[in-house]
Amino acid sequence: MITSLKFENFRIFTNLEVAPLQRINLFAGANNTGKTGILEGLYLLFGDHAQLQQLPSAFRSTLSAPGQQNISDDFATFWQALFYDRQTQVTASIFAETGSDRSLFCVLTSGQHNQVRLFHALIDPSNRVDNPSNMARGVVSKSAIEINSNGNISPGQNPLATKFIVLSTRLEHPTRDADLYNQVTLLDGGEEKLLQLLREIDPRLQKLRYIKAPGTNQPLVYAYFGLKNALSITQTGQGFSKLFSLFCQMLVSKAEVLLIDEIENGLYYETMPQIWKGIATLAASENIQVFATTHSRECLIAAHETMKAQPSYDFALHRLQRVNGRLEAVTHDQGMLEVALNSGLEVR
Repeated sequence: MITSLKFENFRIFTNLEVAPLQRINLFAGANNTGKTGILEGLYLLFGDHAQLQQLPSAFRSTLSAPGQQNISDDFATFWQALFYDRQTQVTASIFAETGSDRSLFCVLTSGQHNQVRLFHALIDPSNRVDNPSNMARGVVSKSAIEINSNGNISPGQNPLATKFIVLSTRLEHPTRDADLYNQVTLLDGGEEKLLQLLREIDPRLQKLRYIKAPGTNQPLVYAYFGLKNALSITQTGQGFSKLFSLFCQMLVSKAEVLLIDEIENGLYYETMPQIWKGIATLAASENIQVFATTHSRECLIAAHETMKAQPSYDFALHRLQRVNGRLEAVTHDQGMLEVALNSGLEVR
């Protein structure tokens, strides 16, 4: 599990440190303070070659037409924009400490030939590396991946590659969700656990079934809500189908990290306590570290109250704010957050 993060010359961060990190981490702050950038940094740290091709559209809109990918456009609008003040900075770094006393390093360099190079390394704790120029010292494993302006991403291996889940603002394809549900049913107690989590969102839910209905081309998941006919997951509310997909992924993916941008999107604020309860339960049982962003006070209050009811308050709110023109992260633990919320202080 990651215990701290440091960004240098990445996005709008000249030098940003976030610590201590917990099992569940929620990032708040005004617009354009870098919340999404934190998630992109983690994606860069852990992504493999195939995942990196999807990064430009993972959290943001792109210039590509629907259903198409134009990495040439992505290079100019996304990859070059990863560097702070592109006119003067050609190197950016992401540094993470882990609970096993290992350091993870991702350095981005912009070359003279209009390319971006990603350099990943695992650092021995006895030889801590504090800047890119010292990366050769203490490196246990390393690799480089290049992205050029022609839209090519070299198939280099990332030694830090880790399974992670991205909860997108876009809904997953229903046939993919159906396949995920099938995998859940193969787990010992998996279907019962999923039903229990979803009933916290909608108590009317009786059962789920994988069915190829008459007149349809592919099997889908259908939910029984006590009505005469079952309802396809595609026809339930956006929030329910979004959480169905998320909980299935958390149960079967063996992921170590979950990234969620603007977690409140498409979700009714009164259900946030139940949503956080589901995420917290699966994060603990499946050993997943959660990084999410929000603009919602109701969302962060729900997270705080939910985690207070858990066996361990493994939660931190990290507020990104500008101080004298520089971005910094203020981490609120349980006591600080309790005082702030009871005093009516703004922590979003």
